[in-house]
Amino acid sequence: MPNTAQGRYSASVDLLRRARTVIPGGVWGHNRMPSALDPDELPWFADCGRGARLRDVDGHWYVDYICGYGAIINGYARPEIDDAVRDQALRGSTLSQATAKTVELAELLVDLVDGMAWAAWGANGSDATWTALTMARAHTGRPHVAQVVNAYHGSHSWNGPADPGQGRPGQDTSLVHQVRWNDVAALDELFARHGDELAAFVVTPYHHPIPGDAEFATPEWRDALNTHCRRTGTLLVVDDVRAGFRLDLRGSHAAFGFHADLVCFSKGLGNGWPLSAVMGTEAIRKTSEQIFLAGTFWNSANSMAAALANLTLLRDEEGVKKMQHSGELLTSGLRRIAERNGVPMQVTGPVAMPSVTVRDDDQKWMRRFAVHMAAQGTLLHAGHNWALSTAHTPELVEETLTHAETAMARAQEDLGR
Repeated sequence: MPNTAQGRYSASVDLLRRARTVIPGGVWGHNRMPSALDPDELPWFADCGRGARLRDVDGHWYVDYICGYGAIINGYARPEIDDAVRDQALRGSTLSQATAKTVELAELLVDLVDGMAWAAWGANGSDATWTALTMARAHTGRPHVAQVVNAYHGSHSWNGPADPGQGRPGQDTSLVHQVRWNDVAALDELFARHGDELAAFVVTPYHHPIPGDAEFATPEWRDALNTHCRRTGTLLVVDDVRAGFRLDLRGSHAAFGFHADLVCFSKGLGNGWPLSAVMGTEAIRKTSEQIFLAGTFWNSANSMAAALANLTLLRDEEGVKKMQHSGELLTSGLRRIAERNGVPMQVTGPVAMPSVTVRDDDQKWMRRFAVHMAAQGTLLHAGHNWALSTAHTPELVEETLTHAETAMARAQEDLGR
């Protein structure tokens, strides 16, 4: 690799060389991005996190807007959360029976989340969406499901286009129908043709493709979806894995007006401790009791303890308001700096988790921007939405905006603009 990597990221490069002999690609899963796109200019491996800052293995600190891909919502190593995990760990986490923590967490979630009567568990977001889909098919007795084009609902092969080269044969998606976001006519046609066959329509509370601009539902499209699902008995599954608890503790479906039958949470639920939840209405309780779904670590008491402490902090400290305030400072500042530098930047979506893109860019400009931001001490993903935590104070946002002023100018120079 070039000397630039050996200089600033020498420890990261050394780890990557070792990793490639024992791990496919050196880093498994989505954590290989965005470093894989710019391997000489971004860190591959992290060492630790504190609050809103992350340190890589070469000792560089960053204000982090990836936040573990949205998992960190109350800041890294928040003492109240990690102390709760330590206390539980002394008694054991994966025991032969469920613990009281499952009951306590379910009670708290039912108290917080609008319209939901019960909670079931998983370890990550793909567990949650797959569980909800299975429950919907069992409850309705129907095989077909629907989703929005370019929506991401996890890594299981039912989601996304068929691609045998990626291990996704056509039969895995043969019962999945797709419509475009905010296309009311296409939605009407889908339900006219398949409404009586659809077990579920799986939808995110707002559209956040990767990469791409975020887009809120129009009232007409949202209301049509709610109406069609009620009329045909199709369950409306809201995938709140990415946005859950950053926008509204009642669930993002409440904030955006979707009449959910099932809601999926993960990411911010445990502040980095692996856990997901599927919540449902009273009407689906009997089905959820009768079907068999299981995972060895789904009742992990450590993760339950983390989620209890995490949600309690978000509620008692008005965490959503904190992230909203800092997000407004960040997004307005980015727009202002972009205009000053002649960059056609678009900042879309909720301010606590904005999508930042540049018109007609194909990510080239955003990748250069991410590289220059990292060199100064701010970490972001060129294609994924950003994420704020309650630890992102206004002072840290101002630090980020200072970095952005320089990084935008340098990205413009790199691309000759």
